[in-house]
Amino acid sequence: MTAKKEGSFLPLLVLTSLLLSCGSNAGEQYHDDKKIYGDPAVYDVLQKGDIPIGMWVTPTSKYRNEEAYKKIADCGITTVNGFYYSDGTETEIKEVLGYCEKYKLNYLLNSKSIESEVMAYADDPVQTHIDNAMNEIGLYASSPALSGVLFLDEPNAKYFDAIGAFYQRFHELYPGKLAYVNNLPYEAVAGSGYSRYEDYLNAFLDKTGSRFWSYDNYPLLNYDPSQPDYKCEAIDFYYNLDLVRSATLQRRIPFWCFAQALSYDNHRSPSREDLRWDVFSNLAFGAKGIQYFCYFTPGQDSYGEGLVSRSGVETARYAYAQELNREIKTYTPYLLNADAVGVMMNDYRRNGYRLYEAPLTKFGPIKSVEGNRYLIGCFSDQTTGDKSILITPTTPRDDIEITLNLYSSVHEVEAMEDGKFTALSVKNGKLALRLQKGNALYIRFKN
Repeated sequence: MTAKKEGSFLPLLVLTSLLLSCGSNAGEQYHDDKKIYGDPAVYDVLQKGDIPIGMWVTPTSKYRNEEAYKKIADCGITTVNGFYYSDGTETEIKEVLGYCEKYKLNYLLNSKSIESEVMAYADDPVQTHIDNAMNEIGLYASSPALSGVLFLDEPNAKYFDAIGAFYQRFHELYPGKLAYVNNLPYEAVAGSGYSRYEDYLNAFLDKTGSRFWSYDNYPLLNYDPSQPDYKCEAIDFYYNLDLVRSATLQRRIPFWCFAQALSYDNHRSPSREDLRWDVFSNLAFGAKGIQYFCYFTPGQDSYGEGLVSRSGVETARYAYAQELNREIKTYTPYLLNADAVGVMMNDYRRNGYRLYEAPLTKFGPIKSVEGNRYLIGCFSDQTTGDKSILITPTTPRDDIEITLNLYSSVHEVEAMEDGKFTALSVKNGKLALRLQKGNALYIRFKN
């Protein structure tokens, strides 16, 4: 397996299976116990058979046309998060639904009036508010593209009971559709109504009965190496991911993440490697949905350009996301049904990451890992119990070299490249791997 040129379709990676004679593990046998982690979870909440790839901010009225939505589909995006600033009237929403139907895109309704009804119910819990919202949803329910409804974005605790009431009626009237709220990240816990993020997360899930968790957390910071306390990425990024991974694993529900696709405030515009690192980190912790913030560039001058500029032109980040989305699709058959049981991680550096739970030191046939700045997501298939891993560097700037120390009974593993599996031989219980920055490697184990 050889390295690919910059900008090629699938990951830049150099894989080498090396014969390392640092002692023998003869006699050690690995037996996969096929352990299943809890009751079966429904990770495919849209029931489409893939990892949803969504976006925030739809094209403005000037660029809201069939060509624009073909461009969304061509990027590899599968799920359109409605944006009531761009498509907020009944006529506009039905126009967008038509485009989504044509290009087989899922549409999540976002209505200012529905949002207002939820907020009003929190202050005055009368049935009329719920009925008004459900009647509005009924205007669009016949469209095959309507996959769900966004009721609120980043609510605090004040609105949880109201959201729960709307969810209950929504599921009665529109079974099979997704009741959707996007939640706050760990860094915003001060505005959540709780002192601990765990309490915020659990209270939302308990009071709403939500079938999944979605949140946004943007790690790519502006930085100046001349400053003594500079940080390249937010140091609570992995902690937040691991906390959400643990909580949703226990509840047997999926989580979705937003990836940072533009600059704003003290956050930098992502390079190709930045965006890939962000998305692969989310997937390694078990995300079952990826959403881009933002697809179309918002109108405020404080935002840099997203995947598409304010004038409707693809930016460099459109190409980065398009390439990445094709890769995500190749992982779908293996990650969508898999429990994210933990991560293995090592990162020796100033301002390094911490996790919510202690990192795994072994997993499946892996006895230990040698190396630095690696993140390894560890997965167990819900149906078969088969084990697999997704490896990526812990920074968007570093190539990594690691060695997996395996049981001597493991003689071969399968690594994915170009959407296909290639067998790698394991010698003397060791498998040495090299990954270039911004890339990931998926490996499944053969017993």
